[in-house]
Amino acid sequence: MITKAETPVTAQQDIPDHIPAELVQSLDFYHDPGMKLDPFARVTALHQGPAVFWNPTSARYGHGSWVLTQAEDIRHVLNKPELFSSKDWSGHQLLTGEGWSQIPLELDGEDHRKFRAIVSPWFMPAKVKLLDERVREQARNLVAAVADDGGCEFVDAFARPYPITIFMEVLGLPLEDVPTFLTWEYALMHTTDIDSRISAAKSIVDYLKNTAESRRRAPQNDLITQIVQSEVDGRKLNYDETMGILFTLFLGSLDTVASSLSFHFDYLARNQDLQERLRAEPKMIDRAIEELLRRFTAVNSRRRATQDTQIAGVQIRKGEWVTIAYALGSLDPSEFADPMKVDIDRKNLRHLAFAFGPHFCVGSHLARRELKIALQEWLRQVPTFRIAEGESVQLHGGGVYGIDYLPLSWG
Repeated sequence: MITKAETPVTAQQDIPDHIPAELVQSLDFYHDPGMKLDPFARVTALHQGPAVFWNPTSARYGHGSWVLTQAEDIRHVLNKPELFSSKDWSGHQLLTGEGWSQIPLELDGEDHRKFRAIVSPWFMPAKVKLLDERVREQARNLVAAVADDGGCEFVDAFARPYPITIFMEVLGLPLEDVPTFLTWEYALMHTTDIDSRISAAKSIVDYLKNTAESRRRAPQNDLITQIVQSEVDGRKLNYDETMGILFTLFLGSLDTVASSLSFHFDYLARNQDLQERLRAEPKMIDRAIEELLRRFTAVNSRRRATQDTQIAGVQIRKGEWVTIAYALGSLDPSEFADPMKVDIDRKNLRHLAFAFGPHFCVGSHLARRELKIALQEWLRQVPTFRIAEGESVQLHGGGVYGIDYLPLSWG
């Protein structure tokens, strides 16, 4: 268990002797001032340096790591779990004093495939299509609640409640608990204060533990019931396996789609010409979403080298961590001309917003559907919207880049 003495802090002392000085660069993904101005511009400035460098600064993990800046190298690492393991990369279980891993997020190889098969059927296109009516109803109601007001703070009014409500219904969790979940999620994912993170992690685990036990006693038609009743290798899941899956699904529902929605609508608010084009050419919405996902790829993750190896000619030693800032791949100038420009006519829409390889996001179909329906309903109910005059947008870095305050106006 992490103790107060082991609190992760921004530090510069973790530079192993074998790392050349010219390969050392420092970036605090949480607290660097540039992350609050524009996390994507701050991160992509790294493309001007070496393809692989050692970052001695960590506000969350308390140790340095290698950072990859090229899409090709990122895909290589993500597609080679035998060389770069996902095991225990998030560290959330350490906060609780328990021994489970986030499943299937922190599993590799055959174990990953077996456990992913438990949840993936719930997120296949045919299953997601069955949710269309509910997703659209939720989007329509949230937009209608503010459409006549001439403006809103988009994050609280729509970006957070919309995807979470949908996913809560899939999991079978009560909607009245959403505000509490958001409080826990923020403390766990967007702060580096160890006491706050420990408290949030324990609260989440206690809640999920009680919910799992409730479903064992009284099964329902929801994903949590499916999980507690599932088997692997001919046996029921044990406590660690059940908790690992539930914790992963819980966090996956709370952050990434809300972040994407906020960045997408911030961009549209500043570019009314694209708004009007999508109103006139609704068939282009799918392409617009893919391009916006590419331009605003917000998630970071990690892998750990299982043996000595090389990336782009740089020696990576067994046991060293590799930070995967997916935006560096999605905005790689060697793959995308003028990568910071949003161009929905771009031929290459390949991006890393949903990762790559065995751990490609299991919820990608649902996320894309939510993003599409959200944009359709906003364009249908709300006239041209913009950033509210005299207001400032507030952003943050971290494990998932996001927007905390997005004031929009229209009419």
